[in-house]
Amino acid sequence: MDNSKKLYIIRHAKAETIPGINDFDRALTSDGIQHAKQVAAKLAAKLTLDENSIAISSPANRALQTTRIFLEVMGSSSFDIQIEETIYECTYKHLLSIINAIPDHINHVLLFGHNPTLTDFVEYLTRKSAYLRTSSCAEIKLDTGFTFQMLSGNCADLVQIID
Repeated sequence: MDNSKKLYIIRHAKAETIPGINDFDRALTSDGIQHAKQVAAKLAAKLTLDENSIAISSPANRALQTTRIFLEVMGSSSFDIQIEETIYECTYKHLLSIINAIPDHINHVLLFGHNPTLTDFVEYLTRKSAYLRTSSCAEIKLDTGFTFQMLSGNCADLVQIID
């Protein structure tokens, strides 16, 4: 049995661009919603959320909408979302500090946010070239014996990009 901890880094789904709408408040497009549901279904086929899982999201509307879609499709619509105010427009090193604060009992983390920070974070952790399109999910496996508190650059493997 694989006891490795996994980090699922998920970029928000495609959002509308409407003049006069603040970037933070942008909502998902209908195509974005459909694509998020498709990617979430692929993730649901391989992951069940439980008390050893956590979902962390940017507070931006499009990220929260994407988080809720993923949780609903995964059969966990009542799952608590940890809204991390500082994810919006942060650096990959700040994301690392958020992940490093996750308690030992957590085995699976779903992190919802924005590019280019998420792509930079995946590349920092895995030293693999990656680009997260809207709704894409990078599945990252921590090296054997590593906890989220120990996570750093080049100590995790990029298992796959789900999109």
